[in-house]
Amino acid sequence: MLTVLAGSLLLPVLLVGVVFLIIGLNRGSEPGPYTVIFAKAGDECGTQGQYLDASTGKPLQCMGPGGFRTASLEFPGFSREQNDDVRRWLTTLAEDGDLSVFDHRSIQAKIDGIAAGLPPGTRVEPESGETKLWIGAALTGAGLLLGSGFAWRWYRNRRTGF
Repeated sequence: MLTVLAGSLLLPVLLVGVVFLIIGLNRGSEPGPYTVIFAKAGDECGTQGQYLDASTGKPLQCMGPGGFRTASLEFPGFSREQNDDVRRWLTTLAEDGDLSVFDHRSIQAKIDGIAAGLPPGTRVEPESGETKLWIGAALTGAGLLLGSGFAWRWYRNRRTGF
């Protein structure tokens, strides 16, 4: 009876472990709080990052998970002067009416430079998937260990005829 109960846990433990591993591995691919995403009106947006119009640099209103979202160009931990500096830089680059890929990179580099200079405890770090990776690895390992135990027991019983 105990063997049947433990065996019925094998597949759910493995599946949950794999799901946690996948989530943990994909967590690092999300944009962070200091990421600027240049998009077009009508594009979908995520929950992280600042979405700006690719040609004008103005904050976009977009639909994404959780509904309607508007970018504000307010970065966590930045002072009013630092946020104003980013806005001025964006306005200067957009004066010719179009932002190039070089302009996009320049804006992101400016934001990254300010964020790197923030004092410890002020800078908001993006979530890492490390905890989910550890949980997934532990559950997957436990499932594989449990499965190998069942396979060994099945093989032994088959050889002895029980």
